[in-house]
Amino acid sequence: MLKHGDRCNVIAIGAGPANLSLAALAAPILDISLNVLESSEDVKWHPGLLLQGAVMQTSPLKDLVTPADPTSAYSFLAYLHDKKRLYQAIVRGLASVTRSEFEDYLRWAAAKLANVQFGEHVSAVELHGEAFNIITNCRSYQTRAIVLGVGRVPSVPEWGRNAPPNEVFHGSTLLLRRRELSGKRVVVVGGGQSGAEIFLHLLGGACGPLATLTWVTRRASIFALEDSPFVNEWFFPQHGDWFFEQSEAARKQILERQSLASDGVNCSTLRAIYNALYDREVHRRSYPAHVKIYVDTTAEDLRGMSPFRLDLRQRKTDTCSQHVADIVVLATGYRTEIPSFLEPIAGRLEVLNAPGGSQEIVVDKEFSARFDGPGKCRLYVQNGARLQHGIADTNLSLVPWRASLILNSIIGRVAYDCGPGTGVIEWSSVGFEGSC
Repeated sequence: MLKHGDRCNVIAIGAGPANLSLAALAAPILDISLNVLESSEDVKWHPGLLLQGAVMQTSPLKDLVTPADPTSAYSFLAYLHDKKRLYQAIVRGLASVTRSEFEDYLRWAAAKLANVQFGEHVSAVELHGEAFNIITNCRSYQTRAIVLGVGRVPSVPEWGRNAPPNEVFHGSTLLLRRRELSGKRVVVVGGGQSGAEIFLHLLGGACGPLATLTWVTRRASIFALEDSPFVNEWFFPQHGDWFFEQSEAARKQILERQSLASDGVNCSTLRAIYNALYDREVHRRSYPAHVKIYVDTTAEDLRGMSPFRLDLRQRKTDTCSQHVADIVVLATGYRTEIPSFLEPIAGRLEVLNAPGGSQEIVVDKEFSARFDGPGKCRLYVQNGARLQHGIADTNLSLVPWRASLILNSIIGRVAYDCGPGTGVIEWSSVGFEGSC
């Protein structure tokens, strides 16, 4: 993208892990002047779900930089060394890193990076001639290279969208306000890691003694995270390269079969829940707690005040029943959407509809958007192409690899080696739907 001797001005929108990785890896590259714009006043990484004891599902060595540059000053190990906790962390084990500690690491990295600007809310991205014009609440920026890293948004089922927000809410907001639920009939919807952690949090009395607590999932059981060595090769660059070459129909099938590798529950969390439920039986705790599997949850009208009547359909027998709730917590995942600030150029972007109500900007192998605009303008998309680049796209595992690809593309040379590395599984060029 650059001619020799040029210096590229790059604007990254959003200061989550994806663009913090980009900023950290860009720091030693003299060809790039990078500014990261973040609307919040500080780094916020799932603040509503930083429950006590919640641990990472990925290795902390899959941090902002290590897989791309193990010598970087922005690594998780450098953070531990700076905090004087490295020896203690080694003894404790890196498999026990909590999400709150990893958020602290992200804050530490952002504080070390001089080019992260907080309190700048992007309201519009426009085209002026052969450059983008980015308008914020503070000023405007001109650039030919934008890197989008705003993350995903909570996915709320249609039946819950018009409900009172303090009584029916997405789990991602659980800790964002004080919640006293004493004496309430509470239902948690969703059988993944977030649903499990919320159920355990409430079961332990964090929000007071409840009237009843019910955990409902459409899955056939509460399934553990698939975390075997072979499954983890789905999070290697070479799997993403292979996945990208498959048809859209094949990609959807693959992602369905891989769901428990990203949305299963940690075995330690499952054990803690099971033990807590067992102890309730032993000590005859005052209020009942239930786990209902293979159940679809819907509701007709939740716009009024509680109590609410939820319709539960047993998927195996097709029998229906109603469940009364005062509080409904939706652990129903996330979806990708096109940010509103892209509206001025949205008609020039190619978009595809993905499962779960997501909309993805169509990108190439280097995460550059297909864009009907000036050839010198590039819009790169981070954490928004799961249907195109595979299961790891919305996961931390390949964040430094993706940032490296984008940086190489921007400067037009190899600053970071993005080769696939070694792996046990051989991802052939034969399509998923092919036959022998």
